[in-house]
This record gives sequence, structure tokens and C-alpha cells, in this order.
Amino acid sequence: MSEIFVSSLLFVVGLCILIYSSGWLIQGCVKLSHIFKLTPLFIGVVIVAFGTSAPEAGIGIVAAIKNEKLIALGNVVGSNIANVGLILGVCAVLLPLKVNKAVFKRELPIMVAATLLLYFLSIDLVISRVDGAIFIICFLIFCFVSYLGARKEHNCEEISEFELKKLVRQTNSPFIIFSVTILALLGVVVGADFMVRGGASLAAGFGVSPWLIGITVFAIGTSLPELAASLTASVKKVPSISVGNIVGSNIFNILFVLGIVSLIRPISLEAGILRFELPVLLLFSGVLFTVMRTNYKITRWEGVFMFLGYVTFIIFLLRR
Repeated sequence: MSEIFVSSLLFVVGLCILIYSSGWLIQGCVKLSHIFKLTPLFIGVVIVAFGTSAPEAGIGIVAAIKNEKLIALGNVVGSNIANVGLILGVCAVLLPLKVNKAVFKRELPIMVAATLLLYFLSIDLVISRVDGAIFIICFLIFCFVSYLGARKEHNCEEISEFELKKLVRQTNSPFIIFSVTILALLGVVVGADFMVRGGASLAAGFGVSPWLIGITVFAIGTSLPELAASLTASVKKVPSISVGNIVGSNIFNILFVLGIVSLIRPISLEAGILRFELPVLLLFSGVLFTVMRTNYKITRWEGVFMFLGYVTFIIFLLRR
């Protein structure tokens, strides 16, 4: 009973830290886009996405070192599915999302291409160190392309109505704002880590398999930073960060996280993953592309459809 109490307390404390930190994270990122004349989209796709993907990276690296590679892979696959179905679905239900044309024309195709690359490199049932090197090279190209695009498309119109906190509004020092952003990112990561530790401890008590823990508990837990950041950005009317954070996070999870993990230790897959989980990931990526293509927005009904799709996936997963 005491172990359950401690795990539950850890989960709740992590949630509080996560929510508080995500607010400061968005504040710092919006201010940085002012200072460095970068689009909110680039800030969301790269900076916020990198921070909110840090839990996946941490779990993946630790899992690889401890030879629990299925947890690392399951966490990435599950997180990417949750990001589209659960996170964007919930955000769109609460507040319909406008989609920047740039993310549809540039970052979203990269996300779909990264997902396809993951599937094809997994056909031989192993993600080798060579595959990991390919992921990392593609990741560096993605960052460079996004940066060039952001420099050409800077527009402060979207963030002109964003209400900054007094500390952030009155400070123009890049060092101070960057420090605030880094501390907020750290808070998001720590909060997510507490939640994952608590949730994993509770799930392990029921004798759940490493793959199932990775694709459900760890995936949902490490997707909470994306949920907090995207919801905060939606409420603050910065949809480019809200949508860009999810697209960027999915790219980071595949190219950066799996790239690093497979460089440390090659990942062996079970054949069933190619028949169910990876095709589902491809399906969700295709659905997001189709939804965003219609008038460059994600409506409440589309959000409901995406959320129900995620719930259906979890039900099928548990029944298997």
C-alpha cells in the first residue's frame, strides 16, 4: 500500500511541475522568437519539440544501456501515435487549431518521410547502427532546412497578441530569456520524469510486458510535456507552436531518439510490430496530413475523430 501511495504522489507532483513549467516554456520561446526574429513555428518545431522530447530521449538512452530496447522503441512509437491522436485530438476539441501553411508544406512531409523511413529500415527486424547514423544525418538536415525556412518567413503577426508575463516582457537580454527557457525545459523534463516513474512503478506491479509498458504508460507519460506545451500554446493563441511542437516532436523522436538509441545498441524487433503498431503509426501520420490539408485547420470534429482513433488503438493493443 505504501508503494502505491508513493508512486501516486510522485505522479501528481510531476503533473504539477509539468503544468507550471510549460507555461514559462511558452513564454520564453515566444520572447526568443522576437529577439532572434524567428517564426513561432520554428521555435515550436525545433526548440519546444526538442525540450518536450527530452523525456523520450532520456528513457531511450537509459533503456538502451540497460538492454531494454523494446521499451525505447515502444516509447517512441507509442508517443508519436499519442501525439497525433491524443494530444492534437484533445487540443483541437478544446480549441480548433489553425495550421501554418509552412508546417504543412515543409515539416509535415518530413514527419511522414521519417515515419516511412522507420518502417522500411525495420523490415529486416533490426534497427542497426548504420540505420541510426542515417537517422542522425536526416535529423541534422531537418534542423538546417527548418532554420533556413524560419529566417525567410519571420512574421510577428501571430505573436503580437500574446500576453507575456511582466518578467519576460520587460527583459530584452537574450541570456536571461534563454536561461528562463532552459529552466522551464528542465522543469518540464523533471515533471515528466516523476510522472513516468510513478506510472511505470504502478504498471510494473501488475506484471505488464516491457513493450506494453513502453507503448502505453511510458508513451503517454512522455507525451504529457507535448500536451502541456500544446494546450498552453492553444490557449495563448499561438497555434504554430501548438501544432509545430507535435510535428517537430514526432520528427525528433524518430530521427534523434531512435538514432541515438540504435547507435548505442541495435534494436531487435518482433515481427508483430511490423503488422500492427508501425502500420498504425503510418495511418495516424496519414490522417494528420489529410486533416491539415483541409483549409489548414483542425476542427473540433476532426479532433474527436483523432481522439477516438487513439482510444480504439489502445483497446486493440490491450486485447492483443
